[in-house]
Amino acid sequence: MVGFINSALTLTAAFGLVVGAFAAPAPEPKIDYVSLIKPGPGLPTVHELNLTNADLGKPVPELARLMIRDVLDKRYTPQCWGEPKCNYNDAIGCYNYLNGLGSTTCAASGVVRMCSVNGCNWYARSLNGYSASPCYKAALGGAWVLNNCNSGGRLSGSNAAYDNGNLAVDILAG
Repeated sequence: MVGFINSALTLTAAFGLVVGAFAAPAPEPKIDYVSLIKPGPGLPTVHELNLTNADLGKPVPELARLMIRDVLDKRYTPQCWGEPKCNYNDAIGCYNYLNGLGSTTCAASGVVRMCSVNGCNWYARSLNGYSASPCYKAALGGAWVLNNCNSGGRLSGSNAAYDNGNLAVDILAG
């Protein structure tokens, strides 16, 4: 009987370890992007796009499919910057907002803020007087910064909009 109890306790302990190993981590605090995102001049609001917090909090895609662009047609050198840095999660909110704008035009003569969350700003910066791209391509340009400049959950940097080396996407706090 003692052997059976020891075996049952060992089995229960082992099961507890296995279940604990696969348990989901505690969820991060929810960010109310719907209330916090401030669109740039002339761009629709989150409400007008019918975007939800779930839409705006999605992870940023890996860049493998975008890297071929750098090999074939490099017209802008992406860069990571120092301070002031944005909170990574705030930057993701703007990424998903801009991506959600789809083919809506993001344009700049000089520098124009496209999106802001908690002081994390995404800017469009023209390198030739006037430049424009679909907003989802500006988001893809900024995805490089999100994937390459993240240091301890904080980031800042610049990359061109996808397929447009004349429109820089700058992400920084301020």
